[in-house]
Amino acid sequence: MNVVKSTRTLFCAAGLLLTAMLTACGGGDQGRDPILGVPAADIVSLSVTPATATVLAGVTQQYTATANYSDGSAHVVTTSAAWTSGAPLVASVGAATGLATGIAAGSSVIGASFGGKSGTANLTVLPILTGIAVTPATPGVLVAGSQQFVARGIYSDGTSVLIPTPVWSSGTLTVATINASGLATGLLPGSSIITASSGGKAGNAVLTVSAVPVVPPVPPIPPVIPPVVPPTPGTVVLGGAASFGVLAGTSITNNSGGLTLVTGDVGSPSQTVDPVQTAGWNNYKSGGILALALADLTVAITDARGRACTVSSAAGIDLGGKILTPGVYCYAGAITMTGTFIMNGPGVYIFRTASTIDTSANAIVAVAGGASASDVFWIPTGPTTLGANGAFLGAILSQSAAITVGDNTTLLGGRVLSQAAVTLKNNVIVK
Repeated sequence: MNVVKSTRTLFCAAGLLLTAMLTACGGGDQGRDPILGVPAADIVSLSVTPATATVLAGVTQQYTATANYSDGSAHVVTTSAAWTSGAPLVASVGAATGLATGIAAGSSVIGASFGGKSGTANLTVLPILTGIAVTPATPGVLVAGSQQFVARGIYSDGTSVLIPTPVWSSGTLTVATINASGLATGLLPGSSIITASSGGKAGNAVLTVSAVPVVPPVPPIPPVIPPVVPPTPGTVVLGGAASFGVLAGTSITNNSGGLTLVTGDVGSPSQTVDPVQTAGWNNYKSGGILALALADLTVAITDARGRACTVSSAAGIDLGGKILTPGVYCYAGAITMTGTFIMNGPGVYIFRTASTIDTSANAIVAVAGGASASDVFWIPTGPTTLGANGAFLGAILSQSAAITVGDNTTLLGGRVLSQAAVTLKNNVIVK
């Protein structure tokens, strides 16, 4: 009797050992336990982790495949699974490793299959920063003058995006300094390389600082002839239009491929692409505030046109290379500008023309001797066209003609206000 009992115990122990070996090796009789006869655990799902991931082009991401079984267990099967990429031109993946590599900007579904089950995850590939463009590229300022620089990142997919917080530096600190916001200030005559850095890349521009021209003294009037000095006009009151950097009665056309940055309110009933604005300002496309601003613009233009002329000419004028003092300058012909025009001395400057206002590429309007851009007003009858890569100052007030601001031209202390249309392209406007 003891011999029989011992024999049964031995067979049972051998059976349990065989069961454990078959389970560990994945064996069994058609998925059933060979001793107990119960079904073996089945794969119910396959998980791929991480579910979402983001990498730069050229960077790898390891994925893990986990098989989930009907008995609640889970096993990592990464190297046993078959891996595929839904978008091979965006990201590749090792067929037996689950190691994905970003190739080009975009997104791809990374898939794994094992034991008749499949799972997926999403991989986003970001473009690589390949360079930085600093604009304007070759500006000039006077000593104590300032110049706002803007840095745009150029990426491997061809896009160009504003870099919000680049690191700015000036190559020659005795000539010019630059703050963390990209605003440079001229100190001494000369030139300095302005550099913007971000993400291991850098871009440069060259800032030229010029001495403030010495205005020759006006010869004294003989004492026998009493001097006739016209009264100094007060500033032009803009009323409800004062908070606007850009205002158009019909439409604003702003290029979609670049960046226009406005410090001030923006207003127009029709806007192709809303200009980017610094914090704290509003964009009005209808309503009482926009209506009041347009109405007060008409009042301001009427006021400026009614001022007595300090200088009156039946012709036009090229202001390039000239230095003028405060006054009301009236011209029957066009006002043009080639090179640098300087307003010297505190007071109000009003420039009126019965024709157009046109500036050449790289033209510069500057102030010196206490003159302020907030007291400068341009009153055209015809269209106004500012050339590319220029630096303009003052408020342009147009009653019925369009205003076009050239590519990369800045108004750092200026406004573009028209009852008609306004066209912008990669401009920085600070009212």
